[in-house]
Amino acid sequence: MKFYTLDGNEIDRTVFVEKYGTSYYIDRPRYIPRVGQSSRLIEDYMDELLKNGVKEPLDVVRILAWKLGKIKHSESKNGFVYAKDWENAERFEVYRYNRPLDIRTISEYISNNITRLEETAMIAPQKVLCELRNLNVTGLGTVYLITLLYFISRGKYPIYDRFAWMAIQAICEDKKPGEAVAVTELPWKNSHAFERVFDTYMVPFMEQLESVFGTVYQECRDVDRALWVYGHAFRVNR
Repeated sequence: MKFYTLDGNEIDRTVFVEKYGTSYYIDRPRYIPRVGQSSRLIEDYMDELLKNGVKEPLDVVRILAWKLGKIKHSESKNGFVYAKDWENAERFEVYRYNRPLDIRTISEYISNNITRLEETAMIAPQKVLCELRNLNVTGLGTVYLITLLYFISRGKYPIYDRFAWMAIQAICEDKKPGEAVAVTELPWKNSHAFERVFDTYMVPFMEQLESVFGTVYQECRDVDRALWVYGHAFRVNR
């Protein structure tokens, strides 16, 4: 279990989170070339959602816009500025793959049932995933349902992100930036494998996170941000 700078020098965990995590923000120097950066205002909003929970459908719209890369971070200095195909997001009019995405259904469902969903997530996270899947919102796959579970559980269960996944594998396998890391693809939401996606994929991922960072990854997003940036330093081995 080792952490490295981009030029292969070993660093400790605290320095790792600081160096890579701060590079996540658009108002800080970019440590890895060409890696996207995020607005601090938007990230602060997401942190507050994790702390206080979903309160209204618009919260869910913004979560999905954030995860789908539909926010113009460089322009979001005083509020949310959306990509062109999401410019009417706050009126529930959005597109994915040039087709309308029924964001209203899932946003209102989560908002209207948030207390029950939060309680269920604590004891049966897979049930929540299946419940969201059964809304049949075309264009939102497994990764996005897990993102919604992350916010419903208020950070108890992590986001599954390709770059965060690659980063934790690299750390556990003592790999240095530039080396290849295997990427695990999550099952399609309408497959039989989805019925056990939490136990099969998320539990091992959580065990790795906890072995490296303890439970701090559940308490704040600094670790998640650092992992996302660090994951860009590795090559994909499929």
